[in-house]
Amino acid sequence: MAPAATAIVLPLASDQRQFSVFYKGTRIGAHTILYSSATDETLVSTRINLLVKAAFFTVFRFSHSSTETWRAGQLISLNSETLEHGEILRVDGTATPQGFRVVSKGGPFIAPAATLTSNSLWTPAVLEQTTLVDAQYGGIIGVSARKFADEQIMIGGRQIAVTRYTLITPYLAGSIWYDEKNLWVRGEFERDGSHIQYQLDL
Repeated sequence: MAPAATAIVLPLASDQRQFSVFYKGTRIGAHTILYSSATDETLVSTRINLLVKAAFFTVFRFSHSSTETWRAGQLISLNSETLEHGEILRVDGTATPQGFRVVSKGGPFIAPAATLTSNSLWTPAVLEQTTLVDAQYGGIIGVSARKFADEQIMIGGRQIAVTRYTLITPYLAGSIWYDEKNLWVRGEFERDGSHIQYQLDL
């Protein structure tokens, strides 16, 4: 894994993101990213809760909660819990002299020290990686991305300048948008054959 050429600038607490997630025009949940700083460390917390119902039946339920600790632009620790299809999956990671050690259901492994995780969509540096630590299921996943276009889009009733990228991982494929401050502002993905939209809540 090559280190990201784009500097990883950790966002401020005021930059926290919450996206409403839509499927077939219906809001099915939210994806929230929270930031907090203490001393020389920054905590990046990701919360995802999705629920799809048909009549009185639950068709799909997914929840994910993780906390990453960052110091000087490097991932120091990862702790996550995912609930899908009634099964709870845990992933834990810690920076070591040998690299970033990850423990999950699939067993332990060592990732490069400069690793990013599948939750790192909050930074466009993730687009320059070829592999990521899978924060939801453990292990390593591939990622492919490229710049698509500079665009103008409407966010919260005002037009802003953004850059659109295409993004492909084993779980989703689609487009992701970042503004001029390198903050994630929109997403449109295909996952499991379904089209999902991420709209930023303001």
